[in-house]
Amino acid sequence: MTAPGPDPVTGGSSTPDPHAPEATEAGAPAADAAAPRHRTHPITPLVTGWKVVVGIIAVLTAQNIAQLANEFTIRRALIGLGILLVVVLVAIVLSALSWWFTTYAVDEDGVSVHSGMISRSREYAPRARIESVSIERPLLARLLGLAKVRVEVAGGGESYLDIEYVSSARAEELRLGILEVAAGASAVSSSAVPVEGAPADGTGAESRAALAGGPTAGSSAAADHQDSGDAAHEHGGRLEEVLYDGVTDGELIARIPTERLVRSLVRDLGFLTGIVMSVVGVVVAVLLALWQEGFSIAILAALAPTAIAVPKYVFGRIDSGWGFVSRFSERGLRMRRGLANTRTDNIAAGRIQRFDLRRPFLWRGPGWTAVSATVAGIDDDDENGATSVLPVGTREELRQTLGRLSAPLGTDDDLATLEHLLTARARDLPGLRTPVRWYWIARRTEVSILLPGALVHRSGLVSRTLSVVPRERIQELRLEDGPLARRLGVLDLHVEGAGDSLLLENLRREDALAVHAVLAADARTLRRYRDRESWPRPALAPVGAAAQASGTDPGSDPEQERPAAPAPAPGPRPDGRETR
Repeated sequence: MTAPGPDPVTGGSSTPDPHAPEATEAGAPAADAAAPRHRTHPITPLVTGWKVVVGIIAVLTAQNIAQLANEFTIRRALIGLGILLVVVLVAIVLSALSWWFTTYAVDEDGVSVHSGMISRSREYAPRARIESVSIERPLLARLLGLAKVRVEVAGGGESYLDIEYVSSARAEELRLGILEVAAGASAVSSSAVPVEGAPADGTGAESRAALAGGPTAGSSAAADHQDSGDAAHEHGGRLEEVLYDGVTDGELIARIPTERLVRSLVRDLGFLTGIVMSVVGVVVAVLLALWQEGFSIAILAALAPTAIAVPKYVFGRIDSGWGFVSRFSERGLRMRRGLANTRTDNIAAGRIQRFDLRRPFLWRGPGWTAVSATVAGIDDDDENGATSVLPVGTREELRQTLGRLSAPLGTDDDLATLEHLLTARARDLPGLRTPVRWYWIARRTEVSILLPGALVHRSGLVSRTLSVVPRERIQELRLEDGPLARRLGVLDLHVEGAGDSLLLENLRREDALAVHAVLAADARTLRRYRDRESWPRPALAPVGAAAQASGTDPGSDPEQERPAAPAPAPGPRPDGRETR
């Protein structure tokens, strides 16, 4: 997504240099060179410079922390502080130079970021490949009123483009503008993406409401102040908007109270087991070090990173679900989460490649369920919870979330089907499982069910997990065989999606081949014919010439000219019935 190339940078002006050469990246439109370019917030170097300082300190002290502790003196401490001050200044200067030579632009073709002082680079996100737009607020940036805009691009977990950092109001304007571009807007108006630093005084939603003839936020506020009760309600609404980072529009889907989040962690046996084992490991390491080397500051300093890992893990789990709220609008499901570092994400139903429903043993009483979704392009480092669409939800919240995002499973009652697959014993569920008696745990905990609209895989003994892959999202199938597998009469089936893979292990050879044949027909037909409306139309030939060559009228309805989707070839299904 990144390609080197020259880039014009104007001295404070958003107009590019007309004499600079155009970008040479493949697939990038030449019109992008004429798009207005903007810089990020001027105090961005203060937010990014500390990362350089922390990295240098970590490199210098990682291997020498014991020696530094033993040779500590006041004079050396002062010298170290002086060196640290110089490093901070240098880091800020380098960050300032990087900020000056970094610009971004949003137009009707996509989003681009140009950076680099000596070696110029260009990142480009075409609108056809934009999956979602998220807003991240790390702790320091949040204290300064800044935010990072991340544009997720289809192509894998590391495919994204960052605009860091801009003001919180500007980040929201960028999010709306980029989503309009991704939705196919013909152009991005200046009100959708104003110049950085411009006052947010109603040039966005209020001006659009005024042009539409509807009430603006200012007129509504004036009317509300006529009544004291309405004024209090308005004050509460503003407070809620601040607490939830502006995620207040649309239909409320789920809101997780802090009490439920804490109780869910206490009831999660896997989480508790990890904490107990980590604490025991830290205590044993400290005791062994003290027994062999004796008490010293150097030993405690060397064990400090291990001792910090446990609180960091606990805080990460809490932070990823703290203040979670999700709302549904015409742009999909928008979610907000985070305590110190906050994040908001947008997920559209058509972008989801797979669902994972998890219900630990002690969650079965209150009926809580955690839901995560695999979305092509969205990066999740297991700490920020970016793909968690419901950290711990009730049955009603589960119904609301899956009802907005999940593809139909093809059953009479999809939610009841999922609930049955989660609550019933795996041995009682009809489906495909390994025939090998040696794998007695897998025989009793893992089963694969082929529903009309999805492939479902149930696994887990204490914590039950349900993986749901829509059949229309399958892109690749692989069968793995080997000497031992042939001896046992089994095969492994890999079901691949965009940036995701589901492994069905040790299936009976006949069952694996039958499922492979059915899903291969789905991969050939379902996706290509259902997505025909959203196919890109490259300019391979003039429209009139293409229409004359095909013998159709350019003004005719394309729906009438579309060929019917071929039906899957008849054959056996895993449940023994014929496909007709």
